[in-house]
This record gives sequence, structure tokens and C-alpha cells, in this order.
Amino acid sequence: MAVDATWTALLRSTLDGAHVERFGDAPQMLVERARASALGRRMLARRLQNESPPLFAIESSSECSSWVARHPWALFSGERLRGTALDLGALAFAPALRARVNRNEVLLLRAAIGAARLSFVLSTDPWQGVVPEAVRHCAMTGLARVLDDADALAELVRQRGRIELYAYSALLHPLLGERVKLAFPPLPAGERSDAWLPTTAVAQYLAAADASAAETRQ
Repeated sequence: MAVDATWTALLRSTLDGAHVERFGDAPQMLVERARASALGRRMLARRLQNESPPLFAIESSSECSSWVARHPWALFSGERLRGTALDLGALAFAPALRARVNRNEVLLLRAAIGAARLSFVLSTDPWQGVVPEAVRHCAMTGLARVLDDADALAELVRQRGRIELYAYSALLHPLLGERVKLAFPPLPAGERSDAWLPTTAVAQYLAAADASAAETRQ
């Protein structure tokens, strides 16, 4: 069976971008050193294969080219995927973020997710003015719990973004979901897929992110 070059590129980017905790208890320094050698990469690849057998199965190579070509952000670095999750998480919390006008709360939001990201969220409406009441309630309630802790707020937004990115990617293709999953630390209960954001909003964000990445590569 011929190995698809796109599948090889996908596995390479998966290995390069996998979260360090996907490799067990090895210190980050050792993982990074292993990523820089052929022998180390083979060892790390075996570990990831245990984490995601479907993605690393040779049978997957035959179906890889078409969906990676349609969704080139599948080849984003791990850092870029994790940044994407933070953006999507902030978008998902947009109804609650927009409701905060107290100066101290706004300063906390800026410290937690960054001024540029907050500005982006405040100027973007993923729901086109019609936010589902369940989403609004969950966003307001969740944010209210962490408004005294910038680190906790950032983690709340990051985890929501992880859910949004995984849910959308797995909907497009199961192997794309696997690719995204490995860019984040393992979860004891597995990946959640209770997305808040409309799929169109996530698609638009990722299309813009891919276009930006293409411009950078030129």
C-alpha cells in the first residue's frame, strides 16, 4: 500500500505539535530533545500511536489527502491550535464578556485573555444577534465564578475553546478530531463535544486563520 504524502505530513505535524503530556511523565526538555532526533521521534510516534490508533493506522493514509486539502488548518502547529482554542473560547463567552463594563472586571479580562483578543470578541457576533438562552446562561454563570482570578478565567476560556475546536473538527472528520485532540493534554473523561458556537462561525474563523497562515508562508 502506497503511503500518502499528505498523511505523512499530517503525522509529522501531529508529532511536532502534540502536547507534552501526551508523552507521559517525561519532562518537556526530554520530549523536545527527542523530537529533534530520528530515534527519538520514532519513540514518541509509538507513544502517540497508543493515544490515537485511528490516526496512525496505515489504512488512514488513503483517505487523508482529500480532507486535509479541504481543511489545511489540520497542519497547524500545536501552538497555533492551542491559540485557536483560546480565540474560540473567547468567542463562545462573548455574551458574558460583552456584559462586563466594570473597570476592574475589564482589566481582569484583558489580563486573562489579552487586550487584542478581547477587542476581537467585542467586535464579533457569532450568533448574529440571537444567542441561545442556554448558551447565554452558561456563559454568564461560568464567567461570574472566576471574575476574581485571571488565571482561572483564562483556563475557563481555554477549555471552552478546546471543546469548540474538537467538536467542530470531529464533525468534519473523525481523524481531524484526533489530530486536534493530541494538541492538548489528556482528559480523564475524554473529549467533550457540547459546542456553543454555530459551526458557521467556527468555519469562518478557521478560514480566516488559514488565509493568514498562507500569507505568512509566502
